[in-house]
Amino acid sequence: MRIPFLKALIAALALGASAASAEPARITIGHPLASDFLVTYVAKEKGIFDKHGIDATLTKVPVITVVPQALMSNSLQIGATTLGTALQAIDGGLDMKLLAGAGRMNKGAPFISLMARKDVKISTPADLEGKKVGVPGAGSFMEQFLRKWMLDAKADAKKTIFVEAPLPQLPDMLKSGVVDAVLIVEPMRSRIVETGIGTVGAEYINEVSPSVLVSAYMVAGDWAAKNAETIGNFRAALDEALAYVNTGAPDLRDIEKKTLGFNSPRLPTFDNKVTPEDLKIFVDIGKDLKLYRTTFDMDKIILK
Repeated sequence: MRIPFLKALIAALALGASAASAEPARITIGHPLASDFLVTYVAKEKGIFDKHGIDATLTKVPVITVVPQALMSNSLQIGATTLGTALQAIDGGLDMKLLAGAGRMNKGAPFISLMARKDVKISTPADLEGKKVGVPGAGSFMEQFLRKWMLDAKADAKKTIFVEAPLPQLPDMLKSGVVDAVLIVEPMRSRIVETGIGTVGAEYINEVSPSVLVSAYMVAGDWAAKNAETIGNFRAALDEALAYVNTGAPDLRDIEKKTLGFNSPRLPTFDNKVTPEDLKIFVDIGKDLKLYRTTFDMDKIILK
């Protein structure tokens, strides 16, 4: 009479042993030097990825535009990116999917600004005509939003000279007079003001839209199709890490500095979700600027 019970017990124990011995999913997550991805840094540092069956390696990516190619070659499995970069990759024919959001910039809490040299006055978009503006990557979303800001005010962006340079070099270029203004993020944004190099010319991104999901996490489509469980675990880990970030725990700044080497004076609003409305802002700007050839299907870009 006890044999069925023993068989069931043995089967349950065997199943438990199998689950306990399951190997964690090994993934490499590429990220730029940005506080947008603090939730991921916390998930790694606090062992939250491990808890959710993910052996995560964080790799710094100096130029965010290489993320799509790194995902396609499988040297990265998950890439921290901007929505603009994701759309450009898809428009170029790459099968990319967005699986989670990261940093959102809301009006009144900017961490990306147009900064003018201290002897240059910029109060309207038209003031940029004839000026040299340093940008961290030609065609970056920061430049796209600036062009849209100028277009809406009927200012001619063709009269503005855009100078591409690595982000860390932009403050020195502003100081030396190589450029008249720069598009910059924290912590360099605050340092420009503190050192007297320049002032805020415009919070142009939030003038275009009061709330912008600036950054997100992206994967290659074929990898996503084969790793649904890992994606679910990654999202669960992000949600748990976000809940920890939202407690305002005292070690958050230590984790940020350990990962990035600095603390940003301003942090974004962290948002793990990506919605069609978030993407539509970028798509509409791309249409206005005649950037894309593709008709984007939001439901195919954002992973369910």
